[in-house]
Amino acid sequence: MAGVGIKTEIGKIGKALQTVEHEQTLLQKETSRLVKHLTVLGLLLCAVVVVVYGATRGDWIQGLLAGITLAMATLPEEFPVVLTIFLAMGAWRISRKKVLTRRVSAIETLGSATVLCTDKTGTLTMNQMIVTRLSVNGTPCDLKQLKAGASLSEMYHELAEFGILASQRDPFDPMEKAIHAVGKTYLFFYR
Repeated sequence: MAGVGIKTEIGKIGKALQTVEHEQTLLQKETSRLVKHLTVLGLLLCAVVVVVYGATRGDWIQGLLAGITLAMATLPEEFPVVLTIFLAMGAWRISRKKVLTRRVSAIETLGSATVLCTDKTGTLTMNQMIVTRLSVNGTPCDLKQLKAGASLSEMYHELAEFGILASQRDPFDPMEKAIHAVGKTYLFFYR
């Protein structure tokens, strides 16, 4: 049963991705908690200054102004600016290594990473893939052991041929390019 638009499997995936909520990173949570604590401390100090100033000097208006001044001085309004600058500097340092990040939260995550796992197929580095093994009914054929120009047995020949026929004539996708490379290397009619 075929669907169109949002009723296709890709449409369902797209709809599901729209409902994903982005949660705050650990740095954002800790910064928010620190700002709340400092705000409460600033308000408490403000109240203490107002009471002490008003009680000792008898001028409650000046005490209120001194308390508000102290509260404004202790409120950490520059934290977001400082964090943004440091994360931007991190992005710049990472970009010098030819790594681009889409989200600032990725820089925070990379800063705390101890292990980095990568895809060794070449997709990440060169946007190229290589077919190294074919399997038909659980029987593998290791293409690394075959010499270029050697022909595939009939069952693998058919698999490679159907893979080529199922892909674009002039492929853009790295996987389809890899399938066409198998045809150019091992299929006589494709050469």
